[in-house]
Amino acid sequence: MGLTQLTGEVLDEKYRIEKELGKGGMGSVYLATHLGTSRPVAVKVITPQFMMNDEFVERFRREARAAGRLHHPNVVNVTDFGFANVEGARIAYLVMEYLDGCTLADVLAEESRLPIDWVVDIIEQASSAVDEAHQQGTVHRDLKPDNIWLEPNRRGGYTVKVLDFGLAKLGDVHTAGEGSGSLPESSGSVDTAKLSRDSATLIDHSRTTGVIGARTYAQAADPSEAATQIHQPTVKDESAGSNGADSEAATQIQHVGSSEAVTLVRPAVESEDERTRMFDFTTAENQARETVPADGLTRVGSILGTPIYMSPEQCRSEALDARSDIYSLGVIAYQMLAGEPPFQGPPFELMTLHMESPPPPLRQKRRIPRRMAAVVMSALSKNPGDRPATAAGFASALHATSEGTGALLRRAFALYIEHFPKFFRVTLLMYLPLIALQTALFVISAMRPEVPKPEPAVAGGVNFTTSASGVVEVTLSIVTFFASFIINAIIIGATIRLVTQLYLSPLRPLQIKTAYRAVKKRLKPLLYTLFISSIRWIPGLILLIPGVIMFIRYSLAGPVVMMEGLKGKAALMRSKTLVKRCWRSVIVILLFQWAIPGIAASLVAIPVAIAFKLARIPQAPMLTGRVTSLVVVMLNVIIVPLIATLTALLYLKARQIGGETLREALSQFEEEDTPRTKWQMRMRERLHTTTKS
Repeated sequence: MGLTQLTGEVLDEKYRIEKELGKGGMGSVYLATHLGTSRPVAVKVITPQFMMNDEFVERFRREARAAGRLHHPNVVNVTDFGFANVEGARIAYLVMEYLDGCTLADVLAEESRLPIDWVVDIIEQASSAVDEAHQQGTVHRDLKPDNIWLEPNRRGGYTVKVLDFGLAKLGDVHTAGEGSGSLPESSGSVDTAKLSRDSATLIDHSRTTGVIGARTYAQAADPSEAATQIHQPTVKDESAGSNGADSEAATQIQHVGSSEAVTLVRPAVESEDERTRMFDFTTAENQARETVPADGLTRVGSILGTPIYMSPEQCRSEALDARSDIYSLGVIAYQMLAGEPPFQGPPFELMTLHMESPPPPLRQKRRIPRRMAAVVMSALSKNPGDRPATAAGFASALHATSEGTGALLRRAFALYIEHFPKFFRVTLLMYLPLIALQTALFVISAMRPEVPKPEPAVAGGVNFTTSASGVVEVTLSIVTFFASFIINAIIIGATIRLVTQLYLSPLRPLQIKTAYRAVKKRLKPLLYTLFISSIRWIPGLILLIPGVIMFIRYSLAGPVVMMEGLKGKAALMRSKTLVKRCWRSVIVILLFQWAIPGIAASLVAIPVAIAFKLARIPQAPMLTGRVTSLVVVMLNVIIVPLIATLTALLYLKARQIGGETLREALSQFEEEDTPRTKWQMRMRERLHTTTKS
């Protein structure tokens, strides 16, 4: 029975097949209706003749297992897998959510270069899905625009869905720097020069074209890895677009039995005689195909993927880990930004270029931020160790480098204005003692009698009242200095905690008490680190430049202590590392931070000095200073939280530029936010269960 006859059939008494959406050499994808809910679904079915081969069935089952274990909003939802008997034929089917949108390949075919914010958003969503797969031990191995689906989200944007984990390798994934960094996959390599038209036999399982909704997406077939195959379709796929469409089609290169066996390369166009000869298998060859064990699908020397997006190690048939997918994401990002992939050409030429040739500099194709281009180019490194360690880290760095200092300032002001009442309460409560101290200093200075002109010395002729008021004034000044140091540290720590929460978890309620508890836990290391920082850079001010350099290097020490738990020298060295990643932005932000208090002090001091001078007040200079200090302290209730907000966002930006994902920072909020109600406890339990699964 042919698959075209499935229309109108009911599979497993659950799914009524409505119409065929796409067809390929191994099977078809249908639009179906789930009878229990009347919901439209997409059903992928294997052609009955392939059901006799256990390996095909096992690969299909593995696709269901790979996709079904991923519970993520950016992964196409697989809802069912099973076997059904239709008119005496046993078929395997996979049920997926029905999507109605288009692929990224469709977009690129018409738009070519995409806006930077689109690129960042698509990569962030796709990387989130891929990173989740990596965390669960799955490497996709065939990431490309055809497998990235854009679904309208009814909010004016698009939800990205990563499709087709059919080529995915299941296993324990280790990212860079974690153990061996590879899956228990093939350990051999392939000399691509050996792959020639004169070798062995081609086993061509063709290419499956599936359709979701009203659009077509290119999906790699589920071929047996029992043989080597390089398949370049004879028909140009509608969704492949104009950029390297011929080479973008799914390509599989596989080996029969041992790593020495290689096969023909199927030309783009062949004669009928050639086609007949290629598919004329001997009995022994067919037996070899049917006796391949289904429990070891990936063999020495097997290559699966699409050449235009394959990593160098994938082209060499080496063991793959998560960084191979990161390379593919880098190629996709390059293509979205430049309007074309880094390499184009026939499959073998593409593979050679991936393995041996550096990609053309991205900034030669399009003027984008230098650091952003560097992030994309790092993902295209030949050495996996030089790529971002994780997919999430790659997306994080891409996002951070796509925006300049101006965007950071705008975000800081927007965040500060939106949550001003919270920040104001945090600062006002802490600044009340400082306001009281500055007021006392002003009163003492105002009440001090005018100092008389010097008279001849008289034994014991010391004005006791003047000396007493001076001692009190000096004492209060010292107390004010240290109180200001401690209070500003607490405010900065609490604000950094609040801003980081708003950045990472904006829907979580802001709680001032929780922020203060977090500061209380780390107050001693915070004060110690800030004190060490001060005594290091203040002496350098004698030579000016060394002091300024040290001040810049240690400017992120406060956030490091609050969010990473480091202290002292370790915190200062960490601050130095972070500042190096974005030192231009650090300098701009620090200048901005110095300018705000300076301008505020000038705006107060000048009119006060003029007023005292016109009033002919004898202590005008001293009182001008006291009034200015008092007003500046009052203004700091507004200024300090803004400065802390800028510092916190700068710290987060520096971490993201380095490819850090901030997961541990988010986990701090989970630990500190103790559930108070039953529903909160259920939500936390569900979150941990999903994460572990």
